[in-house]
Amino acid sequence: MHRRLDLAIIIALATITNLTYFAFSNDYFYPDSFTYLAPAKMLLSGHGFATRPGVAETMRTPGYPLLLAAFGARVVPVIVLQHILNVLLAVAIYLLVMRRLGSRFAAMAAAIVFAIDMPTIHYANKLLSETTFTALLFVAFVLAIDVRRPLLLGILCGVLVLARPVAIAWFAAMALAFALLRRPRRVIALFVAAALVLPLAWGVRNGVESGVFTVSSVAGANLLLYRAAGALAMTGDGDFPNVLAEEQKETVEEADDEIQTALHIADAQDLPHAVRTAWYAKIARRIILQHPFALALLTLRGTMVNLFESDWEALMMVSRLESTTIRLLLDALAVATIVFAAIGTIALWRRDRTMAMLIAATVGYFILISAGGEAEARFRVPVVPQIAIAAAFGLDAVRRAAAPAPR
Repeated sequence: MHRRLDLAIIIALATITNLTYFAFSNDYFYPDSFTYLAPAKMLLSGHGFATRPGVAETMRTPGYPLLLAAFGARVVPVIVLQHILNVLLAVAIYLLVMRRLGSRFAAMAAAIVFAIDMPTIHYANKLLSETTFTALLFVAFVLAIDVRRPLLLGILCGVLVLARPVAIAWFAAMALAFALLRRPRRVIALFVAAALVLPLAWGVRNGVESGVFTVSSVAGANLLLYRAAGALAMTGDGDFPNVLAEEQKETVEEADDEIQTALHIADAQDLPHAVRTAWYAKIARRIILQHPFALALLTLRGTMVNLFESDWEALMMVSRLESTTIRLLLDALAVATIVFAAIGTIALWRRDRTMAMLIAATVGYFILISAGGEAEARFRVPVVPQIAIAAAFGLDAVRRAAAPAPR
């Protein structure tokens, strides 16, 4: 009876928060939704996975565009599906904590923290890959706890990369965690081998189509725009976003000049995206090596932004409440969640070392890999389920520690 009541409360709360936001917001496309829609429409029109007829798509991986194509590239059904996935994730978080830790308080707290998380709700309302990726990552995380099916887990890791290339090295973080947890070497080897199959196959496809072996050509652009230019921006004066924009413009112009001189061409922007961004990656690495301290500062700043940005503006887009109060409340909630998550991970280490290790490895990986100039609350979304579980256990640990001792 208690479990049924808990699930009813969780479903009701997650449904209210998600569908209320959906009802009051129709901003589905910012910032880069059309880069997913374009290849989806090419698939539907029979041109294959392409940017335009005859030009292979290499910037986006096929996972999310395939989902869009399955819905006929219709926007609203996909958005509704993403909100439903949020509701299902809240339920799954509750069930996992109950099964693994047996704490009703922690299970309810974890599900509630997830159900009211503003970035999670906001990006479910966008035609972006965050929500579907979060659901897939949570399934992989659950499979990783016991590692009973290393082949399935490895294949799912490959699917994650094709859904969102930021997961490209998550399998390595998991393999390291498995090694520290002393899982059998045969299991780890099978997992790693399976995890590499799909990304390598897609890299070969891109190599055949563009002449550049890459899982996603967006990586080279990001390295130049957000790591190299971001490091340079850390040494500048003024507001970081404004300085970053200036550095990005100058860095791209200088990189294009270098490419044009080396290849004897009129305009580097005419090159295929994969070819141009391969050059960008090479130039970016050179800049980064020249500014290691600035890169360290950039990474520290990006980590703090990824962890603590509350995305309060998303609520103000659909609310008439006073903005200062909303910002203070959501900022305080974001900070409290991360603080309790840190406490919970430490406390969980004594109770369930496997879950603590996997939470730390997963959250650490996804927060750090996006901790450049691009850092924002959006990049915390995929690991909000893990953060919610750790925060709930931390809250439970503090509650139990503060409770009066029995007579």
